Amino acid sequence: MNPKPSSPLKSKPLIYSVIGVVLITVLVIIFVPKKAGLSATSYFTASRGDFLISIVEGGNLQAVRETTIRSEVEGTSRVISIVSEGTIVKEGDILVELDSGSAEDQRNQQDIAVRNAELSLINANEQVKIGMSQTNSDITAAKINLELAKIDLKKFVEGELAQSLRTLELNVGTAEADRVLAEQTYRFSTNLFANDFETKSKVDQDSINWLKAEKSYVNSTNALWMFIEFDQKKALTEFESKVEEAEQELHRATFQSTAQMAQYEAERMTKERTLELNKEKLERDIRNVEGCIIKAPTAGIVLYPESRSRFSQESMIEEGATVRYRQELIKLPDTSKMKLTIKVHESHVGNVQPGQLAYVVLDPMPDKRFQGTVSKVAVMPNTADRWSNPNLKVYDTEILLNEQLPESVKPGVSAKAEIVITQLKDVIAVPIQAVTTLKGKSVVYLASAKPLPVPVTVGMYNTKKIEIVSGVKEDDRILLAPPLDSGEGSIDGSIIQDGADIDFTNQVTIAKTTGMPGATPAVPGDSAGTPGRRQQPPNGATQAAGGQSRGGFDREAMTKKYDKDGDGELNEEEKNAMRTEMRAEMNKRLDTNGDGTVSEDERAAAAAQFGGGSTRGSRPEN
Repeated sequence: MNPKPSSPLKSKPLIYSVIGVVLITVLVIIFVPKKAGLSATSYFTASRGDFLISIVEGGNLQAVRETTIRSEVEGTSRVISIVSEGTIVKEGDILVELDSGSAEDQRNQQDIAVRNAELSLINANEQVKIGMSQTNSDITAAKINLELAKIDLKKFVEGELAQSLRTLELNVGTAEADRVLAEQTYRFSTNLFANDFETKSKVDQDSINWLKAEKSYVNSTNALWMFIEFDQKKALTEFESKVEEAEQELHRATFQSTAQMAQYEAERMTKERTLELNKEKLERDIRNVEGCIIKAPTAGIVLYPESRSRFSQESMIEEGATVRYRQELIKLPDTSKMKLTIKVHESHVGNVQPGQLAYVVLDPMPDKRFQGTVSKVAVMPNTADRWSNPNLKVYDTEILLNEQLPESVKPGVSAKAEIVITQLKDVIAVPIQAVTTLKGKSVVYLASAKPLPVPVTVGMYNTKKIEIVSGVKEDDRILLAPPLDSGEGSIDGSIIQDGADIDFTNQVTIAKTTGMPGATPAVPGDSAGTPGRRQQPPNGATQAAGGQSRGGFDREAMTKKYDKDGDGELNEEEKNAMRTEMRAEMNKRLDTNGDGTVSEDERAAAAAQFGGGSTRGSRPEN
């Protein structure tokens, strides 16, 4: 019978035990930082003193007053020459020369247009004079015709009518007398003829005369009747009609004259306005020509403007560049009075007000401090950087320097300003990183064998320290950083921390049921069914108690957790994040007394626990 081969552990237990101890020691050295006790740099001793509340921000110097030189040439023009940036110029020096070719052409064309408009206005004025004379003549003629018609009417009514009536009546009387006389003559001749004293021919002639006289009498009587009944009314109507027609002609002449004069006047005003517009255009063209030569209105140093928009389409200010109307070309700052423009974060802007004291240090002169005053705080946040960081809210704040700067300091120099908010007297202030949040309350951790969280009431703060109103006494030692297992807010930005009291009275909750998405249904033999059958993990992977691997970590789950790019593998950055969590978990497992540190005894106990199992050979055989 062949003897059973012995296990390597049983054959050489001492060697394998030493190897196991070495491996455990190496793991502990790698994953567990050595903290034999509190270092003097790990805590802060609270004490009372004066606490300066201030805000420190950087910015660039600017001139309080500066002259902006713009292109005054309408449309676009090309830069022929421009003075170099940084040049010190005097009043009247030529700064920029623009191409004046097209501007001169427009001026010459407009000069011709002005002359044509002047000639048109002269013609319109003459037309107004001619029209006025013509209309006056027409109105005068109409008035004369009316007067003549009225005179004719009056002449007929007061003269001709009575005279014609008297003439007709006289004719009737005369005809009647002739008729009576002819009748008497005829009768007398008849008597004489009867006595043979007259001839037959004479009697016949007298008879004819009597008949003629009778007829003449009838005619004159009819003429008088016709005149009275018809001719008189007809003639009166004709004269009255002529008067009325003359009146209408006068009205027509007046209206026509008014309309004609209005038309002439409108044409004259149009020509006059056209001349004015052409003259204004000529003046602009002259200014465009003159604007091609830009001179310095004041003395100063030449600075080129900077575009505030990242999407600006404006070209750089240089020779050959095309510039538009009213585009900034040069700035001439007055360096006698300077200001510093900084950006204050929204968390501090509520404490900044005009009139507050500030101190400014220039980057080229770090050893000298200049005094200033807050002169302006923007009402709305600056939006210049909204594309790069939409969540950043900063407010432009201007600090007016009260001291005269050296002549060598020019606008654009970088500087740093510290705005003094207030000076707190006899207060306790601790480093700002020592204050954390635990279950929704501000706390600090007292340095002791087991760090103790102490609720505190905080006050004002700056970039380094924060005021502790209550909760901390003098000489208290405060940890500069809370323990890893302090339970403060999660790094994922959660507002509600673990263990916080929450009122679920009106909260809608989702019950955990087997019908929920992602839940594993009960199968016969598991905890929800027939005893004796253990539920298998997903994908058939064997897990230890709690769903973790033998080392206490579910590496598959952690791989999924830290695989940010989703490629199924962990890069170096993702591995470092996983190692950090593994170290933190190992510290918690080794820290048996819960004081937040791993002592030498705890480290030795861990080594003995892992190493002792190997030396005793307690590993079960297969």
